[in-house]
Amino acid sequence: MHLQNYVLVSDAYDAWKRGDIEAFGSHLSEHIAFSVPSATSTFVGAGTGREELKRRLRAFLDHYEVCRFDLLTAAPADTQCVFRIEYTYRARDTGFEIVGTQRHIWGVSDNQIVSFTVAHDAQRLGAYFELTRPADPSLSSRQ
Repeated sequence: MHLQNYVLVSDAYDAWKRGDIEAFGSHLSEHIAFSVPSATSTFVGAGTGREELKRRLRAFLDHYEVCRFDLLTAAPADTQCVFRIEYTYRARDTGFEIVGTQRHIWGVSDNQIVSFTVAHDAQRLGAYFELTRPADPSLSSRQ
C-alpha cells in the first residue's frame, strides 16, 4: 500500500510539473479537501472538490510558470504520503521568481487523493503574490 500511494502521488506531481491539470485531476477524489495557506487571498487557499482545485490551479498557472519542482523526501504510509519539495515559480507578468520549500501532506484512500495540505511559509509566499499580483484584480481566483 505504501508503494501504491507513493506512485499515485508521484504521478500527480509529474502531471503538475508538465502543467497538465486534467491529468493531475485524474488522481483526485471528486470531493478532495485542500488547504494551501497564504497571507493573501490569491489562488489556491482552502476548499473542497476536484473541479474547484483544478480551477484554482489553472488560475495559478495562468500567471506563474513552474520553473523547477523537485521532490526532496518522501514518507508514504497507509493513508497518507508526506513529501518535501523544492520549487521555483516565475511570475509571467514581471519575471520575478520565488524559490522555496514546502511540505505536502496527501491523504490517500481507495487509490485516490482525498486531501491535500501544504505546510510552508505562508507570509513569504503571500508577499510574493502581492508583489507579482496580476494588474486586473478580477483575475484572482478566490473573490
